[in-house]
Amino acid sequence: MSVYDDREDDEIEELAEQFMRDVDEGRSTFMNGDDYEDVINYLLDMREMEYAEAAIKAAIKAYPSDAYFHLLHAKYHSLMMNFAEAQKKLEYVERNFEPLPELFVEKVLVCHALNQPIDAIGALNKALSMDERLPEAHLLLSQEYLIDRNLDKAVEHAVRAIQLDNLSADDLSMMTMDFLPFLLPNKQLITDFFSRLTEEFPMYATLWGGLGLAYMNNNDYDRAIEAFQFQLSLDEENAVAYVNLGDAQFASGDYHSAVRNYNVAMEKSDIPHLPLQIGRCYFQLGDYDAAMASFLQMQDQGLVYDFATVDIVKTFKAQGKFDEARAFLRNLIKENPQNMDALEELIYLLDPAKDADEIRDICFMGMHNEDYPKYAFLHSFVVYCCESGAYDLGIEVCAEYEDDPDLTSMVLYSTAAFYLKKGHIQHACEYLEDALMAAPTDCYADFEELDPSFADVPEVARLLRIYCGDDNKSDSEFPY
Repeated sequence: MSVYDDREDDEIEELAEQFMRDVDEGRSTFMNGDDYEDVINYLLDMREMEYAEAAIKAAIKAYPSDAYFHLLHAKYHSLMMNFAEAQKKLEYVERNFEPLPELFVEKVLVCHALNQPIDAIGALNKALSMDERLPEAHLLLSQEYLIDRNLDKAVEHAVRAIQLDNLSADDLSMMTMDFLPFLLPNKQLITDFFSRLTEEFPMYATLWGGLGLAYMNNNDYDRAIEAFQFQLSLDEENAVAYVNLGDAQFASGDYHSAVRNYNVAMEKSDIPHLPLQIGRCYFQLGDYDAAMASFLQMQDQGLVYDFATVDIVKTFKAQGKFDEARAFLRNLIKENPQNMDALEELIYLLDPAKDADEIRDICFMGMHNEDYPKYAFLHSFVVYCCESGAYDLGIEVCAEYEDDPDLTSMVLYSTAAFYLKKGHIQHACEYLEDALMAAPTDCYADFEELDPSFADVPEVARLLRIYCGDDNKSDSEFPY
């Protein structure tokens, strides 16, 4: 149902639909400034972007001295992810008009999108000094204060945003959980933030959802379950809440309950990955037939089905059905040679002595997939060779990419590792020294992970001292 559902909003919707019909039929439209403002904001909210830009241009033509329409043009470009153009429009508004409070809000959003420095708290407080009743400014300030770990201020502005516009609760839950976990090492702060908000607004379902996700982010699954259950007591039709509850139950090991809630979510929505989640529950319960049936439900869902590849192979392997796993993967690769999960999974099911030619073919496909980083595939292959003892095959394949500038250092480190595994210390050190001279820190972490005992080889330890340490120290001062 549209958010524009009361009498006034119905009128705005009718105006917008009339405007779109006029555009489609090539008719000129004239409205007063307030109507243009309502129609543009409606079209932006509805993501009718082509019509929104047409309305903005018509409004600017009719009211060229109205700064707000120029500001809406900047907002349009932001929503289109064209932030550089949005910034140009904002600079134009700032140069040519008296400042509007919304200008400072848009500047903060655009600077953050472009990863440019800005005194966000100062700008947003300036906006509020001009118009305190600006929910978006309060929303953004809430997050800025969270980043500064000022919980009281964060809660104060979140509360004010919700008081001004109750839909801010939905925006707050979504924005905070989408971005702040990557910015805040203190996960407890987000939990405390949503706890305070649910105390202020105990009947706002989305805030309980935010609290549940905060507990999930903090690995507190029991409390997450309680929060999602309370959210559903307030909004029992929310399919995403059932999914989140199922995820929390899965994480806590309650697979039967997780299946029930994923099934309810499937009845209420068309979220495509739910059969995958249900299959994973059945796998954990040891019901491999039910797990496989769930995974195969995704077969007609295009690329989503590719996500089940690893789980299907895992289920075959758990039952000892290795021939079936190989046949399944070969068929997937035949249908789609770009399925990297299938390529990497199949390699690990092949014998390097018996299936060397097939492995070479897989490597060729993996290394020539333009949509997948060559480094990632080669690393997976190198690990396989080290684990399976296929050192000569690894040396052979790596040699084909030694001149690739994106892979040279990794190839050198990997070849050194293979020769060390073979016991050919001199050859290994020749490659290792070339690698250390070319890129001393580029791939060393991967090299060390292949076998931590490499550093115990005296010749290797000497090279590491020269290129990665202080060669003036005595041998006893190095851990190698």
